[in-house]
Parts: sequence; C-alpha cells; structure tokens
Amino acid sequence: MDDDWEDIKVNRRKGDKVRFESNLLQQISDRIDFLRDESREILRGIDTKEFKKNLDEFDMEEFGESTLNQISDIADDLSQFKSEMFDSEDVPDFVKESSINAKRALNRDVDYVRRAKRRLDRIDSDESVDVYKTNLRVIDLCDKAIEVNRKNPEAYCLKGIALVNLEKYDEAIEEFINSLALDDNPDIRLKIADANRLNKDFNDAINVYNSVLDVREFEALKGKAYTYYDWQKYGQANMHFRKAASIEELDDESQKIFDECLEKFN
Repeated sequence: MDDDWEDIKVNRRKGDKVRFESNLLQQISDRIDFLRDESREILRGIDTKEFKKNLDEFDMEEFGESTLNQISDIADDLSQFKSEMFDSEDVPDFVKESSINAKRALNRDVDYVRRAKRRLDRIDSDESVDVYKTNLRVIDLCDKAIEVNRKNPEAYCLKGIALVNLEKYDEAIEEFINSLALDDNPDIRLKIADANRLNKDFNDAINVYNSVLDVREFEALKGKAYTYYDWQKYGQANMHFRKAASIEELDDESQKIFDECLEKFN
C-alpha cells in the first residue's frame, strides 16, 4: 500500500494550485476549485442591487440542484479513487471481507443505489453529462450495492436500466429478472417487455406486456402498440394505440407514432 501512495505525485502549477499526476485526483481537485470560485462569485453578487432586484426570478431549486450535483460528483470520485486503492492486490482478502461486512452493517447498499439513481436522473436533465461513462459508473455503483446486499431489488433494476441505455438488452433482462425475483413489481415487468421490444424479440415483448394488462393497462397497451409498430404490423399498432388513448391521453411522441400508424394503415 505504501508503494501505491508513493506513486501519487504532485506538481506545482501557476497560482500555487496543485496538479496531480493521477487524472482522477486532478478531476476531484478541479471540481473543488470550481465550487470554491463559484461560491466567491455568488457571495460577491448577493449584496448587489441587481441581484436583489432580480431575486424573484432566481431559480433557487435549479441552483441548489446544480451545486448538489457538483458535490455529489466530488464525493463519488473520491469514493471511486478509494475503491481503486482498496481493491489493490496488495490488500489482504480478510481486510476486504471485513470492509464488506462493515458496509452491510451500515446498509451502504442504499447509499450506492441513491448515487446510481442520481446519476441516471442527470442523463435526462444535464446535456453536459457523458452518457456512456455515466451508465458505466451506474453499473459499477449497482455492482457495489449488490456485493453488499444481494437482496436489494432496486440495485438490479437500476443496473438493468443502465444496460438498456448501453443497448445491452440481454444482460439488462437478466438484471430485471433478478430484481423481479426479489420484488414481483409490474413496473419491472414493463421494463423487461420494453427491453425485449428494443431487442426485437417481439413475441416475448407482447407476452410480458399481456402479463401486466390487469394492473398497468395503459402502459401495457401503449407498449404493445409500440411493439406492433416496430414489427411493422400497423393495423395492430393502430388498434392498441386507440385502446390506450381511450384510457389516458397519449404523450406527444406516442401520438406522433399513432398518427403515422393511421396513415400507413389507411
């Protein structure tokens, strides 16, 4: 372990800032610098007349979420660095096992799941996010949660979502099935059906959608409509879109596909 720490060299750069040769440590340091500089700017601007004048227009929720995301990223990078050091071959197995037992006692799987979920949420809300790397990190966090607690259904589910995002549908379905075995949730069945549809296993997708018709009728009908559309069975797609629309208003994307089905069918 001492040798590993000696490999982390530090170089000076302008402004008395520190540059690390470790890319991960440098990334953490840069994010801390960013938060510090941003905080200074905010504090300087808070007492200005312009700020007070525009206070009602200030989106505090968005500001808070952005700051929280930055802090979360720093914490996650530090955790990743610690894990890389701790997983070194130089660390005895009994020490690693002791660490896992401690994490179980502290329910750390819940923390890993929370961080994975936050990262998935940012894929849709933050255009600057690296989608590929983020999904890989979600999978890593879920694996850590599963290592601590193999009976956490949400860890398998979130891992499945990330695998779908990476178009690894067969692997995703396996994770969804693992989640379903722990919690027979119709929403997980819908995710399995969606993954089958995206994987072009249309018969399997229809069968799974049918299994949740009684409890998730609108979502199942819409899923079947999309499946028949991808299957180029536009008459069936049209019928199921119509049934779904009779229960609940379709979203814009679904309505657009529905209109296209009507054109092709007529």
